[in-house]
Amino acid sequence: MTKQVDVTPRISTARSDGSGPFRIPAPQVKFTMGSGPVGIHERVSLALARAPLYHQDPDFQATFRDTTEKLRRVFCTQHDAFIMQGEAVLGLEAAAANLVEPGDKCLNLVSGVYGAGYRRYFERYGGQVVELAVPYDEAIDPAEVEKVLKREGDVKLIAVVHSETPSGTVNPVREIAALARGYGALTIVDAVSSLGGMPVEVDDWGLDVTVAGPHKCLGAVPGSALVTVSDRAWEKMLKKPQPLRRGYLSMLDWKEGWLGEGRFPFTAFVANIVGLHEALIARLEEGLENSFARHDLAARMCRAGVRALGLELWPAREAIMGSCVTAIKVPAGMNEDEIKLTMNKRYGVVISGGLKELHGKLLRIGHMGHMAQPMYVVVALGALERTLHDLGYPLKFGAGVGAALAAMDADG
Repeated sequence: MTKQVDVTPRISTARSDGSGPFRIPAPQVKFTMGSGPVGIHERVSLALARAPLYHQDPDFQATFRDTTEKLRRVFCTQHDAFIMQGEAVLGLEAAAANLVEPGDKCLNLVSGVYGAGYRRYFERYGGQVVELAVPYDEAIDPAEVEKVLKREGDVKLIAVVHSETPSGTVNPVREIAALARGYGALTIVDAVSSLGGMPVEVDDWGLDVTVAGPHKCLGAVPGSALVTVSDRAWEKMLKKPQPLRRGYLSMLDWKEGWLGEGRFPFTAFVANIVGLHEALIARLEEGLENSFARHDLAARMCRAGVRALGLELWPAREAIMGSCVTAIKVPAGMNEDEIKLTMNKRYGVVISGGLKELHGKLLRIGHMGHMAQPMYVVVALGALERTLHDLGYPLKFGAGVGAALAAMDADG
């Protein structure tokens, strides 16, 4: 149960006329810097506010096509890309529903909460699951993946999470995909949080089905599953004794309908597509390499600030820390929910905590999309400093913020 917290602002100061103290009011603006959705740029908000078009309107269909083409550029692929109408988990489940045949041996790579959750999709559609798991502060070792592939001999599908946001860690997808190709397996890659903020090179890495979300590093809002499918993956779907068609999870409906005949399988979420279109325009105007550098800077600043406060980062080592989220161990004797609620209600900064078995163990500051800005990181660290002070954690004001600002010069 969430602890009841007095979130009344405690900061008192003297009035300018000397007539006595006043209390600073509760925050009127919130900085949403959790694990996603995160705050969005005004240009995306304005796009979402436009009057919705009929989904069969040629103007909307042109926007949808252009959105898909821009998405292919961000995915770095010449393969088919399409946008399923539902949260990103729709695309992740659809990958298993379309690819798995009963009895297929499926390797599930688990380095966190999201990776562990994929097992249910493999099993739901008849897969025989083999699992390789590591502690949730670690990343998958490709050498261990190869051992499993050699031992099992006939793995058909491998599922892996690129950016495991519940843990703040990143898996070596490129190396894992190379092994998959060498052993004749197809890959299902969860790039929900990483696309747009970290390199995801579908063609160069040889990924088969890749699923991303618009509400993380791309800086749009949830409600779409962004999907790419390789020729090898389409071939397996089509060769199934009973290919999945005429269903909300059907990827073949998108290939044969929208990509083939130019008709939507279902009514498109028109507002979400227009918002995503604007977010993709912004990301491509910025340039992918510039976006990666901006997210990396925000992450380095955040980690420097956290360490300067005497806090421990959750991932076991620097090399596996992601650019999307900074995961922090909750200080001994303190309560995750109390810290989050105080930051939110007293100082207007929204962050995330631990999911499932990680609840109570860590805090997560997201720096994704529009919120991956140096000064937004400073705001989050400032709110964290003040909150920890309010809750009795010993610190020197400015330590975290100062270290973050200093980290801006780390490469200069």
